[in-house]
Amino acid sequence: MARPPPTETTDDRPPRTRLTARDLEALRHLAEGRSTAGIAAAMSISTNTVRTRIRRLQDLLGAPARDQVVARARARGLV
Repeated sequence: MARPPPTETTDDRPPRTRLTARDLEALRHLAEGRSTAGIAAAMSISTNTVRTRIRRLQDLLGAPARDQVVARARARGLV
């Protein structure tokens, strides 16, 4: 049986220790206001991969929507 993805309630580590370098790169691009296509082009990945990475950021930061990812990241000093 697969384990659920880590969330703030099941993982006490600070988000910075759970975010990969690519997560942080995507987060920086998102904070700059880039679109999914813009992030994909900047990172040389597909738009589907960007969407997956943003969903991961949402899970790790406890942000229910994409537009809240940057606000929560800023509040935690990640961007």
